[in-house]
Amino acid sequence: MNYTQLTKRESQIMTILWNHDQEMSANDIKLTSDGLSIYTISQALQYLLSIGYVEVTGIGKNKKSIARLYSPCISESDYVSSFIKKETFEEIAVHYVQSSNDIDEITKLEHLIEKKKKELTGK
Repeated sequence: MNYTQLTKRESQIMTILWNHDQEMSANDIKLTSDGLSIYTISQALQYLLSIGYVEVTGIGKNKKSIARLYSPCISESDYVSSFIKKETFEEIAVHYVQSSNDIDEITKLEHLIEKKKKELTGK
């Protein structure tokens, strides 16, 4: 899938959402961010909603007011990988395998590769 490249501020907000397991209000994002104004956050969230990167997943209470709660609709890995060429993917995979010293990581990769091979060959 082709994704729209985000601005620095939009990326900051998406990173905050990706790094939190629960839905967040604009105020939650403000409290977590490094100095973003509520106006900037609100503007960015409206844009991210319009392009389908986030969704409103609930309503929460924010002190005395009611606030929308947002969650990402796309994963960080899907977003980042959409801007990487196939050749670069291969280089990253090779580098990851060669630099890993964790047998559990390598075993997990082996299982994923075997599963994908079976899926592609139908066996």
